[in-house]
Amino acid sequence: MRARHAARVADLSCYTTARWSGVRVALGRRAAERLVRDAAALGLGALDSERALAELVRLGSYRFGTATGIVRLEARRGEHGAVALIGTTRALGPEPRTWNAVSARHEGPHALAPGAKLARPDVEAARESAQAAQADEALMFDAKGRLVEGARANVIVVRGDGVLLTPARSLGGVRGLALGVLCETLPEIAEAELMRGDLAQAAEVIAVSSVRGAKAIARLDGAEIGTVPAPGPVCARLAAILRAAA
Repeated sequence: MRARHAARVADLSCYTTARWSGVRVALGRRAAERLVRDAAALGLGALDSERALAELVRLGSYRFGTATGIVRLEARRGEHGAVALIGTTRALGPEPRTWNAVSARHEGPHALAPGAKLARPDVEAARESAQAAQADEALMFDAKGRLVEGARANVIVVRGDGVLLTPARSLGGVRGLALGVLCETLPEIAEAELMRGDLAQAAEVIAVSSVRGAKAIARLDGAEIGTVPAPGPVCARLAAILRAAA
């Protein structure tokens, strides 16, 4: 049993993704601390947050200079109990004013590190489905039909009465950096079990991430969602909070 567990851990990795602004890594310290936390939860070894942050900054500065882009830092088990860091970058790409989404399946919380940012097969499949459909996002639902997260972002749903809801953490969504900032700033954001029907009746459905900020999701599987024109006033407010925090 112990040998099988060691093999599983050896194959695991976690990562953090952030936006290089041309000057700094947006929410960089939070991104580094998340990587440290997730690496520890997976048993990958000890990682210093200053080292992780310095590597994120090095990636952004070297690859993009004063331009913008995306930096990704992956943590894997290294030699002698150390954590190996693997950095990659990619262009920011298009940033449409509103997003279209498709539905995808979420397989539930990770057994070893629920909430960690991992290279999960179900998330990768969801991203591929969105790309094939020329959509911006895939909203992932579990076996009971409950919204868990987006393949690229966390989700906030604005009810018709103005209440702000986000999927319950216990369902296994990534503990996103942007969502963390928003929940600290707006403690009225509540966790809830959200079904597809709740999205259809919502005033606004908003994807939030440290890379993209707040993006209004205007269509799901070809059908319009949100009862106010997108992007709505809450989306604009969340976007402003995230810009200020970055």
